Amino acid sequence: MIVNYVPRESLYLIYLYLWPFWMFKDANTGSFYERAAAYRHNRAKRAYLLGYIVKWSAIFMLFLAAISVLESMGDAYSAWKLSLTMLAVGTAILATWALVVIIVMTVAYLFLTYWEH
Repeated sequence: MIVNYVPRESLYLIYLYLWPFWMFKDANTGSFYERAAAYRHNRAKRAYLLGYIVKWSAIFMLFLAAISVLESMGDAYSAWKLSLTMLAVGTAILATWALVVIIVMTVAYLFLTYWEH
């Protein structure tokens, strides 16, 4: 019997590919020197945020395209209009989440770039 499943390592790689905050350190804990070292580490890693912003922007655009396709399909197939509209609403929620992630990463990048500690 063949069982199709996603190995735990694959999910972890997807997490690393999509979520940038795994590489940053907490600059609010520890002594003064530990916090300063964590802040310097975070400033050194800030350049990677731009790549993640591009990835999430592409995800956001794909969600917007999916919303457009679902709405046009709902107009074309009146029997499925409610179902396709609900799928479009769910996709819009995911697009909103992607936009929030983009905003958080942009604020983190600007903070690490322009705020001197």
